[in-house]
Amino acid sequence: MYQLIIKSRAVLMQQEAYYWYEQQKQGLGERFINELEDKYHKISNNPTAYGKRNDSYRHIVLRKFPYVIVFRIIEKTVVVYAVFHTSRNPKDRIG
Repeated sequence: MYQLIIKSRAVLMQQEAYYWYEQQKQGLGERFINELEDKYHKISNNPTAYGKRNDSYRHIVLRKFPYVIVFRIIEKTVVVYAVFHTSRNPKDRIG
């Protein structure tokens, strides 16, 4: 299993999404977080299963929400850089 590090920008992005979904319907934000945690578990167990995008960055798509998790593998660590809504400009994903 790889160590998982979630950058502060990614934490902020997931918090914003959580609050937005909770405003739409109580409990929906929790469903978002549960799916996000499931994907974090998957990438920490087998990050190489997800293809590279833009050099060494990889991403995994959430199933029930229009979000992707953008990450890199650095030795035995998975670093999450963004939890990104798919309708946003791709240039905003990481930097």
